[in-house]
Amino acid sequence: MISRDETVEATARRRLARLFPGDPECAAAVAWAKEVLGESGLDPSKAPLRSMRSLRRAERRLDLLSARYLVERAAGRPRRGPRGPRNPLLH
Repeated sequence: MISRDETVEATARRRLARLFPGDPECAAAVAWAKEVLGESGLDPSKAPLRSMRSLRRAERRLDLLSARYLVERAAGRPRRGPRGPRNPLLH
């Protein structure tokens, strides 16, 4: 939905909360992702697409947005803030 005032990160975390209940900070989800990627021999910072594919194969209910979020966290990338001013015409 275009007018929703939710960041991509918040959307991914909300979706992950359905798969990993009781983990609002997604720490268990990130730990799971690191474990799966470690078993696969993948480095999420060097092979993000293959890492996303591996996570989605391990958990079929995982969508692309959530998989990307987990790969970025597993790679140790910092959380992103808002990307600047929003377009007022889209609200």
